[in-house]
This record gives sequence, C-alpha cells and structure tokens, in this order.
Amino acid sequence: MKKVVVLGAAGTIGRVIVRDLVESGVEVVAADLDMNKLEELKSWVNNKISVVSLNIKDEQRAQEVLSQGAVCVNASNYIFNLDVMKAAAAAGVSVLDLGGLFKRTNEQLKLDAEMKAAGILSIVGMGSDPGTSNIFSRYGVEMLDEAEEIHIRYGSTTSGVTFAFAVDTIIDEAIKNALVVKDGKLLEIPPLADEEYTVFHEDIGIQKTYSIIHSELATLPTSFPSVKQITYKDTWDPETIEKIKTLTSLGLLETDPVEIAGNSVSPRRQTVSLLQTVLAKKEEPIWGKDALLVEVKGMKNGNKTSIKLELVTDYQPKWNVSATQYATAIPASIVAQMLLNGEVTEKGVKPPEKCIDPKKFLAYLREKSVEVNITHSETKKDQAIFV
Repeated sequence: MKKVVVLGAAGTIGRVIVRDLVESGVEVVAADLDMNKLEELKSWVNNKISVVSLNIKDEQRAQEVLSQGAVCVNASNYIFNLDVMKAAAAAGVSVLDLGGLFKRTNEQLKLDAEMKAAGILSIVGMGSDPGTSNIFSRYGVEMLDEAEEIHIRYGSTTSGVTFAFAVDTIIDEAIKNALVVKDGKLLEIPPLADEEYTVFHEDIGIQKTYSIIHSELATLPTSFPSVKQITYKDTWDPETIEKIKTLTSLGLLETDPVEIAGNSVSPRRQTVSLLQTVLAKKEEPIWGKDALLVEVKGMKNGNKTSIKLELVTDYQPKWNVSATQYATAIPASIVAQMLLNGEVTEKGVKPPEKCIDPKKFLAYLREKSVEVNITHSETKKDQAIFV
C-alpha cells in the first residue's frame, strides 16, 4: 500500500503538500475537520485524492484513517502532534510533522521507545524550518573536520501577508522566549531579541532578523554536541509585530478563560478563530521570494571554513501559493516519498538531521521549483578561497 495520509490537508500548508504528492504520482488520503474545504481541495487537484472528515482528538477514528496509508504527513496544528503520533503507533504507520515549536518537540522525543515498539518512525519537524534547515545543518557539519557554529536565518520579500501560515504558531513565535546555544549552553532570551541584519540572496537582499522560539534548538544541540553556538533568526514584518503587540496589550491573547454571557471562553482561542475565519476569506497578495540560509562554521584542513546553504523559493503562479507555503510543503512531500520508497529506515522518534541523508534530500529538492546554492569559503593564512 503506497498511500500517504495527509492530516490538516485543507490548511495553508497541507493543501500544497497534497498537491505536490499528487503531481509526484502518489495516492493521497486527505483528512481534515472541514469537509467543505476538503471538497475544494479535491477539485483543485482534479479529483485525484480521496477525502475524509476527521477530528484528530477522536483516537479510534484517527487510527482508522491513518491505517489507510503507509505514511502519514501531519500538517495540522502542532498542538495535535502527540495525538497523531499515538494514533500512528496504533496504526503501525510512520509519520512526520512540521514542527513542535521547541517545547512540544521535546515532549515528542520522549515517545522514542513507544515508536520503536510499534516498529515505526516519527520524524519531528520536516518542513522548511525545521526540516530543511536541520538537514542543511547536518550537511555543513559533515563537510567540516570540526563544526563550531550553526546559524539559521529566514528572509522573505512576500508582501501583504500578515499571517503566512498557522496563526497560532506565528503568535507563539512572537510572544514566547527564544532559544539560543551560547558557549555550549542552551539559553532562553526574550522573544524577537538579538536583532541583526542578515545578507540573503540578492533577490531577497539585506533584512533585519530576530531570534524566535524554534524547533531546531530542541534537537541540534544534542545531535551535534560539539557545536558551541547555535542560533535561529527570522525576518519579521514590523506591522505584524505591532499587531501582535496590540493584541497582547489588549489581553486578547490570554489563555485563561473569561466569562462572556454566561459562557467560559478563552480570549486566545476566540482571537485565533476569528483571525483564521477572516483571513481565509480575504484575498491577499502572496507574491515574493523567500530564502532559508544555513551557515555552518568550523575547521577544515586546519583552516577556518564556512559552509553556506541557501534555499530560494518563489511565488508559484501555477498553484497560486506563496513562497513560504511552497518552501514548507515541498520538504514534507519529499520525505514522505523517501519513506514510501524505503530510503529512510530508522525507527523511533528522530529529528531530520538524524535520519535523512542530506545528499539524497538535496537531489530530490533540486527537482522542484527552487534554487539551491552551496558556498564553501576557506580562510588560509591571509587568503580566502571560495569554491
């Protein structure tokens, strides 16, 4: 059975994962709570998928749906990652998700023994970042004799999009403490701290980037314990920052319930739900380019060396999806296909850098509508050599 089950299939990223899988010749079962959106998705891919309504919290039903495939791609909100993993274990189906925003990822890693006992693999964080960023990090580390630093940056010129992917996730990234590794120690710092200007691909330019909470910091420090400096920074639209600050100051992102007309409601849940509904109906421009830049620094042949990998994605007019959507969805589709093809054989719970061969992944990635640039720079005495 070579089917892939995609959960959250009608969402911003899930639908693009489905589209790429279908165009790659893979049979897809698309699951989501919203049947109307699933029917729209089915029409978008020329009726080449089967669709099923699913509430992920329904354990028995989730197990039944996952049992229809050989691999599951979980593109739902990260708060459901543990539920999906348990359903996958019960169904005996390997699963990958798009990230757990650090803390949820750490909880997922604790299920390693359970996943091994079920004979399956759960890959935590296999989108753009986390995902491609982790694999790029491994590539850089393996190219050096000794890796000392890993720096991950994300830049974008996409215009007119305040919430380019999951609203919940973007809010958390803006208000939760960020993580960094400094001098070998994992530290918490304020959200959007340590801002700096990052030089991206010429189509992206120089952009201000900020430290935010991210799943890479949950796994890279243990995957590469000799690396003493690890950072993740993303570019942020100043207007988005101000909007989230306003919502926070008004108390609209509080999680403690309040009573309204005799009903107990969560301000955060109500705000997110309203934003999702309004934004889904709002036509926004989504053109522009994104760049994921990973730089690994260390020593090679006794010389200071830097390995840079940069993935550049563009707005996809054929599919009418943004660079961010495409950059996040394509890696998940690629790794799902690698699992189907038997090219990933580990069991348990693994981050991408521990189970995905970078060179195989890059070969698949270059077949997509993306640009991949790899630069090696070596400083020997007073001379820099660029390859």
